[in-house]
Amino acid sequence: MPSTDWNAAAARLERAAAKYDREAARSKGVWREIAENQADDHRAWAAHYRAKAKRQS
Repeated sequence: MPSTDWNAAAARLERAAAKYDREAARSKGVWREIAENQADDHRAWAAHYRAKAKRQS
């Protein structure tokens, strides 16, 4: 996959992480924790994809 595709996928994951951050801000208890974990997971995958793009360029 070209590096631009990896960067685009990373950008989508970062937007999804922001969505989960907003969800965590308005949630309570276990739902807040789930949303925070989802945001962290999405950011981790985004970083992974950005590193792949950098290696390929």
